[in-house]
Amino acid sequence: MSSIKILQSENMKNVVILGGGIGGVTAATLMSKRLGERAEITLLDKEDMHHFQPSYPWLMMGWRSPDQVLRPLSNLKARNVRISHDEVVAIEPEERRVKTKAGSQSYDYLLVALGSQLNPHSIEGLADAAHHPYDLESTVLLGKAIEKFRGGRIAIGVSRLPFKCPAAPYEAAFLMDCLFRKKGIREKVDMEFFTPEPWPAPAAGEAIGRAIEGMMRKRGIELHTKREMQHVDPASKVVHFKGGSQMDYDLLIAVPPHTTCDAVRTSAFAKDGPWIPVDKHTMRTSYDDVYAVGDVTKIPTPKGHVPALPKAGVFAEGQAKTAAKNIVSEIVGGEAERWDGYGICFLETGYGKGGMVRGNFYGEGAPEVRMWRPGRLWHWGKVLFERRWLGKLFR
Repeated sequence: MSSIKILQSENMKNVVILGGGIGGVTAATLMSKRLGERAEITLLDKEDMHHFQPSYPWLMMGWRSPDQVLRPLSNLKARNVRISHDEVVAIEPEERRVKTKAGSQSYDYLLVALGSQLNPHSIEGLADAAHHPYDLESTVLLGKAIEKFRGGRIAIGVSRLPFKCPAAPYEAAFLMDCLFRKKGIREKVDMEFFTPEPWPAPAAGEAIGRAIEGMMRKRGIELHTKREMQHVDPASKVVHFKGGSQMDYDLLIAVPPHTTCDAVRTSAFAKDGPWIPVDKHTMRTSYDDVYAVGDVTKIPTPKGHVPALPKAGVFAEGQAKTAAKNIVSEIVGGEAERWDGYGICFLETGYGKGGMVRGNFYGEGAPEVRMWRPGRLWHWGKVLFERRWLGKLFR
């Protein structure tokens, strides 16, 4: 009996997952079920909580409290997964090693799901001037600012590309419009939306983008496309864009520029910018036994719409399932899994309604994506998705 245990220990693989977001917990849960005692799985994150970011727009509106969108990583329903509360400082794929603040961790297989990092200080004046719903603390502060707002101009939009959660800034605009109308102060509020994009949600195709633009026009939200932020003057409350245009504001809400953490940016993966290139079907990196999923990746899309796949939680989930299955197949045998670029995105529009975009984002030419117009069904679809996610994966 003891010799069998020793043999199992010698054959056991060491799988390390970096990041406890949507991609990381998805991969950890799947591998824990399929590998059992064949692998020791470590999930490493600098925070001890999982943040369900799709609910941040509701948190912004006061419809959720912070505790409702957080779950302890230690409560993950995944047997044989060791949760390590530590921060990655270096990734060394040639040595098959990850360095952390607490020491180092070797691996047989590595899955990088470290997401993106907000970088507001890369634009002069932005950090001092703008609110945004892209981390927990900032979302709570934005909610307080919206609650206090009584009238004036709201400049809301996207500072630079790429950014995660493509629907979030548009959801924020629709939800604020709904709130101000219910308060009876909408006529006192001017709302102007700016973005470097050619139209909203360009990865979904021009037809869907124009449909969202029409929805914004009907709600009195003025849209300014192809405007990339250059700097902000907090004293005069003016946003300056590349090309010379500008926009004044009383309340500024801007998605900050995104990048990756230092460990990724300084790694051998990031040879052409801060993001990790991967095979778009298998999620493999250029290094053996190393995969990357979610916002940290750079995935080209077919010619005809946008140069790279958007950064969204639904893609992180699908990619993580594919990467996890490929790691499992390498350990226990089996065919490689291929991800097809399929995704679903909800678009909250207020009044208990939401739209839904769904399709294959790897479609040749124009993406094979459809949008269902806003209704109560899709709003409840997002509510049920939130409940399923938090209830299925966490105790």
